[in-house]
Parts: sequence; C-alpha cells; structure tokens
Amino acid sequence: MEKKSQHHEQQTCAACGKPITGKPEKSMGNLYCSVYCAELVAERLRNLDIAQINFEELGPVVDRFMGTCQICKLPLLCRKDRPSNGAYFDELHDYITIRWCCHCIYALSCMLSDGSVGLETVKKVMVRAEEIARANGYLGVSQAVFAQAEYELMNDFSYSPAPDNQPEPPKEEHDHYLACMRCDKQFMAECLNLTEKAEENLPRIRNLLGEYSYCGHMKYEMGGMLLAPGASEEKIKSLIEKTKKIAAEKGYEGGPHRLHYIAVGRSIK
Repeated sequence: MEKKSQHHEQQTCAACGKPITGKPEKSMGNLYCSVYCAELVAERLRNLDIAQINFEELGPVVDRFMGTCQICKLPLLCRKDRPSNGAYFDELHDYITIRWCCHCIYALSCMLSDGSVGLETVKKVMVRAEEIARANGYLGVSQAVFAQAEYELMNDFSYSPAPDNQPEPPKEEHDHYLACMRCDKQFMAECLNLTEKAEENLPRIRNLLGEYSYCGHMKYEMGGMLLAPGASEEKIKSLIEKTKKIAAEKGYEGGPHRLHYIAVGRSIK
C-alpha cells in the first residue's frame, strides 16, 4: 500500500499523557510519543487477565452490544473471514492524524478485503470521519462518528458483481475483542455515550432488516448512521439491499460485518 506523510497537530501520548513533539508512533488506533509507550500498552493488552475485568464498570450498553454475538446466526462466517480481514490494519495507521477506535480501523481493512474497494475510497472515509470528530470537539473517531462519515459519503447503490480476491492474512492476527479494556477512559465514555444514542435507533434498523440475518454490531453502526444530520432510513435500506446482493454473490446466508463494509465501500464514488 502507498505511504503518505502527514502533518500532525499537537496530540498527547495515549500511554504517558505527555505531548507528542515528534512523529507519533501509531498502534491500535492510538498515537504515542515513543516506541516504548506503544509497546508498553501492547504488552498490557497481550497480558490482560479476563478474570480481573469488571465489565459492569463499562455500563449496560457494552453488555448489550457485546451480547449480539451470542444470539447471532453468523459467527462461523465471521470466524472464517477474520484472518484476512485485518490484512491492512497496520498500514491504515499511516493515514490517521487523531485518535481512532481500533475497531473502526479494522472495519476499513475489511472494506479493502475483496479487492473491489480502493484505498482512495477508504482514505476519503478516514478524512471525513476526522473532520466530523474535530467539528464536534470529540476526542477521536469512535464507531458512531465513523458511521456518520460513511453515511454522508454513500451515494451509489447500483450493483455489479466483483471477484473475491482476499489478501494474505497478517503474520499476527489482530483480535480486538478486549481492546476496549485498555482504552482511555475519557474516550471510552465519549464512545459509549454515542453508542447509547445509536442504540435508540435499533428498532428502526430491525424494521428495515425484517428477518434477514445481519451482524448485530453493524445494526448499531447503522443506528449510528441515523445520527448524521438529515439522515433517512431510505439510504440505510439501500445499503442493506446492496449487502444482500454481495452476500448472494459470495454465497453467504446473511450479512456478516465484512460484507457490510464492502457494501459501504462500493457505495462511495
């Protein structure tokens, strides 16, 4: 993938809190002042003891959001695609200039995962998401902010089939299941507040989906899309229909998150 240098405004290190005066180190959506701080957080995540985590501290919306996998009919599809979904995760950090939820960067990697969506499209989403975050005074790009950027940029719901050229999986798989446990508390609070607002739109999303099986996390994301100014259900309905066509194209029975993001990417021109 192409590399691009960017000017970075003043940021603070996600590990030590000190101002970043040089080129930041980037990892898991965060910006760090040094390799030491980046590796320190990565090591803490690798050694995280799930038995010591108090999920109640995160609030009930996290339990409801995470619980969607337990009632989903598509987890084996997600599991099958997961290795190659993160193929571009590290490279995409080259284009962030503020804090990002690592799940959103992983989503962008999914968008690239069959070769039908180009890097320029993904970069367009990243730029718009950062603009929305800055305009609203947010600490960074969380999923609801990311969703609003996607919604704004989707403008073409025509469909044509494409090959499924999945990339080689990275040497080290990116598993983000517990990444939130090491997230900055202020950024997490901001994210969860917006997630609760997106959650209010879930009945509208479920009504659009009917009985069609769809990733529960993506239902939240589409709820977040409806937070965009002037958002309408009609555009969301068109996205769902496009995802259904891509699912049929690939022989999937339902809409796992990878196909949702490919559908989003193919709808941005």
